[in-house]
Amino acid sequence: MFCFFCIACLFVTGCEEDDDMEEYYVRYTAVAQPGRSVHMSFTNETGKTTSIRATMSDGKFQYAVGPVRRGFEAHLYVEYEEDGGPVDFISVEVAEEDRPFVLKKSYSKNALGIDYKIE
Repeated sequence: MFCFFCIACLFVTGCEEDDDMEEYYVRYTAVAQPGRSVHMSFTNETGKTTSIRATMSDGKFQYAVGPVRRGFEAHLYVEYEEDGGPVDFISVEVAEEDRPFVLKKSYSKNALGIDYKIE
C-alpha cells in the first residue's frame, strides 16, 4: 500500500511540473482608423514593455510574443498618437503550444488598456 502511495505522489508531482513547462504565445491586436498613427505598448516575452509608434494603411496592428509560461501577465496599452484617444478595438489572445489563438479579453471603443494573466 505504501508503494502505491509513493507512485501516486510521483505521478501527480510529475503532472504538475509538466503543466508548468507548457509554452504559450500571446497575440496583441489593436484596430484603429486606417492611416492614423498609434502608440502601442505591450509586455514582451521577457516581461518588459515594448513600445511601438506606427501607422497602418488598414488600421490593424498585431504583435505576437512568446514563448511564455503560465503566470505571464500580458498588458496592452494603445492610444492615438495625435490626441491620445482610444482606438476602435483592442484584444489579447493566447495560444497554448501549437494550438490556435483563443480570444481571452477584448474591448470595443473607449478602452486604452487591457490586462490578462495566463493561469
